Amino acid sequence: MTEENKNEDFISSDDIDIEVMCTDEDEDPCVYVKFSNFESSEDAEEYAEFLATTLPLLLFETTRMQ
Repeated sequence: MTEENKNEDFISSDDIDIEVMCTDEDEDPCVYVKFSNFESSEDAEEYAEFLATTLPLLLFETTRMQ
């Protein structure tokens, strides 16, 4: 698959459900983001790898809303 074709296969926000959850633990408060409704576990794993690589860049490289 070429890089151009890969871009056409990206998952859109219409394809998955997103839920944000916060813990109320005083010592170690956390925020969790749950992405669900993938067609397969392979799709979920691929998206997880994508997020692990790109999410830090998206979160910390800009303060502007996209």
